[in-house]
Amino acid sequence: MLNSNLNLSTLPESTFTYQFVNSALLFPCLEYQRLLRTEKVASIAENFSEYIANDPKVSFRDGRYYVFDGQNTVEARRACNGGKDLPIRCKVFLGLSKEDEATLFALQTGISTCLTAGERLRANLVAENPDALYFVGITSNAGVEFAYDGIRAPWKIYCIETAYELYKQYGCERYVEMLRIINEAWKGNVDAYLAGVIRGVACFISVYEGEYSRERLVQQLARTHPKTITQLAQKDTGSSANRHMRQILRIYNGASHEMSLPLKN
Repeated sequence: MLNSNLNLSTLPESTFTYQFVNSALLFPCLEYQRLLRTEKVASIAENFSEYIANDPKVSFRDGRYYVFDGQNTVEARRACNGGKDLPIRCKVFLGLSKEDEATLFALQTGISTCLTAGERLRANLVAENPDALYFVGITSNAGVEFAYDGIRAPWKIYCIETAYELYKQYGCERYVEMLRIINEAWKGNVDAYLAGVIRGVACFISVYEGEYSRERLVQQLARTHPKTITQLAQKDTGSSANRHMRQILRIYNGASHEMSLPLKN
């Protein structure tokens, strides 16, 4: 997610050295780093082996060592040393800015460094990725924020990956309209931002663009709990977007013959 627009050519020339740095001097940059996962650290420490351990990647900036890749490894090595600090061999990069570090952090892959969509998006914001900044900006202007911490809450989108996919698939105008319709109908209900629901609404306004009444759509959706839409869609067949779109069409039509829209494939 949001990796296609990361241009590594914008980074400074790669200058690094291998150094043994005491773990007490290694810090995460909290602006883009994720919270430490103690269960992941415990798992790495329990199965630690020098055959597969990677050297943490560190940026020496403003007189401090910032870990942008390998925070869990640092903590696992400390755990294996009885919780005491110790010298750790690191790949130390020179000349990186905080934004450069965030860009590299967002590019992490692998079993020990897999990022959630929220963590990746937050890192891209710190890196000042133009696409990420625009995506977050239009979402916020539509009245909702992203759940970067992975916790579902009112007026927050938990399924960040799905939201970005819809933004790319349908474009800015339809994406924003989808969010505004959902906000007006369900007033920030946490279930209104389930992946299936936002897929269904986006699909509906795209398929029936120019045909549906916006006022009726909002009113009809407001009468149905969003979780009901997902439950009914689970009994249907086809893609998630189509299954949820058909439920939204049924709700939109209701008992009206005059306002009914036909099912489109």
